[in-house]
Amino acid sequence: MKKASDALFRLAQAMTPSEKRYFHQYAQRHVVGEQNNYLQLFQLISRQRNYDEAALKRALPGETAAHFPVLKRQLFQLLLDCLSQYQRKAHPSEQVKRRIQAAGILKEKGLVKQARQELKAARKTINRYQLFIHLPELLQVEKSLLEQEVSRLPNTRKLGQWAAEWAEALESLEQEGRFGYYNLLMARRHYQKVSLSDKKEKSAVLELINSSRFTQGKEVKSLLARMDYFRTLATYHFMAREPEKALACNQALLGLLDQHPFLRELHPSRYIVALNNFLIDNFQLKNWKAVEEGLAKLRSLPGQTAFKKLKGLKPKIFEQSSLLELNMLISQKAYQQAQRQVSSIEEGLSLFSSQIALHNKLTLQYLLAYISFLNKNYSQSLGLLNELLAAQSKGLMEELFRFARLLQLLLHYELGNYELLSYLIPSARRLHQGMQPAYQAEALLLDTLRKLANAPDKKSKAEIIKSFQESLEPLSSVAQEARFFEYLDLWQWVQYFSR
Repeated sequence: MKKASDALFRLAQAMTPSEKRYFHQYAQRHVVGEQNNYLQLFQLISRQRNYDEAALKRALPGETAAHFPVLKRQLFQLLLDCLSQYQRKAHPSEQVKRRIQAAGILKEKGLVKQARQELKAARKTINRYQLFIHLPELLQVEKSLLEQEVSRLPNTRKLGQWAAEWAEALESLEQEGRFGYYNLLMARRHYQKVSLSDKKEKSAVLELINSSRFTQGKEVKSLLARMDYFRTLATYHFMAREPEKALACNQALLGLLDQHPFLRELHPSRYIVALNNFLIDNFQLKNWKAVEEGLAKLRSLPGQTAFKKLKGLKPKIFEQSSLLELNMLISQKAYQQAQRQVSSIEEGLSLFSSQIALHNKLTLQYLLAYISFLNKNYSQSLGLLNELLAAQSKGLMEELFRFARLLQLLLHYELGNYELLSYLIPSARRLHQGMQPAYQAEALLLDTLRKLANAPDKKSKAEIIKSFQESLEPLSSVAQEARFFEYLDLWQWVQYFSR
């Protein structure tokens, strides 16, 4: 049996509260006869957390349920018509399209003067918001107007102006297309996690970055193309592990967005991405003041008009800001301050659970457990960690779960669960066998915990810890081991142990 489409459900769920309010008004104005059925289905589907077509049919009157497929298709189309009408009032691009269409209609009806007035208003909006994508269509309508008066023109000045504007529009569009492609190309390389240490790969990327067609992006007329230039370059420097240069690019991108408020209005999600990347760069460089100021700026965005229309903004900002803040506090060794954030972040995770990317949700859960561990709140930490480990599955964030299991061993040791520890250590060895990289620090930790669990007295444990410290010290400066210590600060644990 063919699976029922959930497109209507996903469309309804993606609508903002203001769009939903507008639809209620729109449906009452535009639907005759069966408007209650449309609104009833819309309200029912908006309340569902997961799409359940059978439940929708049961909730509708018998005759309406019998025609459900038709009602479903019609509601989908009605929503699209409504959102199109809503966008015409709210988005400059839609305003331009409406005026160009109106100019075409007026021209066909012989109202040339009025048609030109519409084109003039459309051109003003295009120039204000750099909506060059609409210029060819506008110029096509203007060309048809010129064709009607070409025999009465005293000279070719207007024709030359039209040709120059057409060429300029095409140049701007070429810039936007070219740098949009560069941005997509670099983003793909980034998501593939291609190492720029590979000479062949790095050579190909450098050839693009150093080409004159790319370097001119800093000064092109199109601000959209310039945004893509800075974002492409920032991604390159991030991949090349050059955080200072990546920071400069993201700072320039944010400056561009702040200097031209209409860019934030048209591209609010780009602003959020740029700000988040700017914060990550500052985090890598340990510019803590800049991170704190940036976090405050990020958290203030939901109150700004340009960002209110973004769907899922609050959970996205909670997700990004919480990850950055917790990692910053851990890096600063401000463990008690981090502990004070645990309960509020738990509340946020509960509130936004279904709207947070799974990998970030799991990372936050690990950080909360790790912070509780660092503050010796071992029972709380184990409770948080068990919740995380219950979500593990094959192929899902294997690195994170690897360290979660190691943290679990440390917690069971601190809680005195030695018998359980004797079972969990061999289990961890089997699970981690063959995982790459093979950390020396991990093997050392497992051997040390096994010895500690079997040690007869405090004196023996002290000797084991001393030997552990001596073996651990040279590993802290080994580049291949750095990732391990980012997840587990064994030095902090040893210091607590020694007190």
